[in-house]
Amino acid sequence: MNLADVSKTAIITMVCRSTQSKDPKSDFNDPMSVHSLDKLFDLASESEKKMILKMKKMYSGFGKVDAKMAVWRVSTIDSIVNDYISKNHQCTVINIACGFDTRYWRIDKKDCIYIELDLPEVIDQKKELLGAQIDYKMISSSVLDFSWIDEVTKDRNRNFIIVMEGLLYYLQEEDVKKLLYEISRRFTNSQLVTDAAPKKMSKGFYRKLSKWSAKLLFGFEMVWNSGFKKAEDLESYGNYSLVNVEGKMPYVITASIN
Repeated sequence: MNLADVSKTAIITMVCRSTQSKDPKSDFNDPMSVHSLDKLFDLASESEKKMILKMKKMYSGFGKVDAKMAVWRVSTIDSIVNDYISKNHQCTVINIACGFDTRYWRIDKKDCIYIELDLPEVIDQKKELLGAQIDYKMISSSVLDFSWIDEVTKDRNRNFIIVMEGLLYYLQEEDVKKLLYEISRRFTNSQLVTDAAPKKMSKGFYRKLSKWSAKLLFGFEMVWNSGFKKAEDLESYGNYSLVNVEGKMPYVITASIN
């Protein structure tokens, strides 16, 4: 796998989904995630296999609470997406920083266009994992290269639901501001759903903890660089109106783009 540290975090959430899907005590069902992880394991080097096995052991054992929290976030966002699709026929779902997510196979997609966006290294790896099973559009790009907005809005800019799961807290605060402002400027009559961490998690002790925890456990760094003091802060980043907030840390925010 030719993945930078920030891209390797996608493997963590993938393992959480897979272990919870295989747990008989869990009601989370994501067979495509199980399949994808098995395929990734087959393609991995020996050192990468050890990393994946370590993750599986952790999130099936003492880290199961974290795995449950991860799939709660996943399921919450799935429900929000399904609700939007049911109310906005022929809408477009954009899954930004999709990683190895398998949301496409978990949502009611018959009446929507589905698009995924991530860094080229992630998109290439995902195509290798799933091949012809991917029958939707994928865009290889940094989310901060706003040409992706030109590509997805060339026909219209309405009735989009933009999903950003596991992204904002890895970006620098200035980049979060630029991204959210540009989305609010370029999309109308649409919706944004994202998860966000409290701002304190990107400062001092908490930032150091986020930086080194994955390094100690799995061999790569995971740094939280930004957060919100409160969910309502999202409205200050652009033309957003808060719709709903669920959870605590990280919390899931739904906002309309006016």
